[in-house]
Amino acid sequence: MCGRYYRIADKQTIVDHFHSPAATDEPFPPGYNIAPGTTQPVIRQGRDTGARELVGMRWGLVGFGSSGPDPTRSTFNARSENLTKSDLWRVPLHKRRCLVPISGFFEWRKPDKVPFRFTLRDEPLYALAGLWDAWKNPAGDWLQSFSIITVKASAA
Repeated sequence: MCGRYYRIADKQTIVDHFHSPAATDEPFPPGYNIAPGTTQPVIRQGRDTGARELVGMRWGLVGFGSSGPDPTRSTFNARSENLTKSDLWRVPLHKRRCLVPISGFFEWRKPDKVPFRFTLRDEPLYALAGLWDAWKNPAGDWLQSFSIITVKASAA
């Protein structure tokens, strides 16, 4: 599970690295302890042009058909083995995929809660696979949000 990650790249570095122009004025400075519920840069395919675009989205997917953010349900990660089993993930899996730019992520050892940092040795910036969706609140405002796709840990 990915519950915290970090990104040493700023907005312009992300735009240059992924060849995806920004579709937002948000600055997206580097973040060293990024948590669910925060707005983060995500790269998706633009609706009009089909080209990549960098947008800001809330980390923690709120599905189109839901009644809104649910604090009792964890939606910041989407387990790969469950993507076709739930309506929350099924439509975004087929229509709304994204890339989540990161520099690394943290995992904690269970008994003593010691954090471990995972990164790629020679890559200061890479992306995790994600899903996104949009939800309209009763006031008529749209909330775009995303989830990171996770897989079971390998034995290596």
